[in-house]
Amino acid sequence: MQPGPHLEAASVFGDLPAWQAMLARHAPLFTELVPGCAVGFVPRAGSGIHPGKHVAGVMNAGGEGQMLTWVMDGDVMRANVRHYSGFQDARVDLLFVADEDGLEAMRDALDGETLSIIKRQIRKGSIMFFVMKTKYELQDAGYEDFLDSLGLAFLGACR
Repeated sequence: MQPGPHLEAASVFGDLPAWQAMLARHAPLFTELVPGCAVGFVPRAGSGIHPGKHVAGVMNAGGEGQMLTWVMDGDVMRANVRHYSGFQDARVDLLFVADEDGLEAMRDALDGETLSIIKRQIRKGSIMFFVMKTKYELQDAGYEDFLDSLGLAFLGACR
């Protein structure tokens, strides 16, 4: 039997129902997000994105593999896995690119404080963070609380 996308994803991202349970635990962080908001996670290997690459190189980075997505569906954030074919076609507002250590840390924390672990992995450099929308688009979409929870204050001190 050929492994399906969820079986393949389980080896990279862990168990999809565990991701959904984690999102449900952190639901208050997502209440301000408008329907359609999307966050994506891809493994660095196969992402086509490498640390220290010039912005123009990142924009043209190819890639191939699976992407874990969190998409605001009505008033609920839903976890899913879909095909990733590069930075330009990610179709997410925020893209997180995790190395093996970052992926392992996230999988290990699924039953606990996953967002705190993601925050630590970003600071450590195991997860790179790409903003695919403008600051104002993110603000209008309701991302402030979510980004603040990850220590990514994008609005600055002046509002």
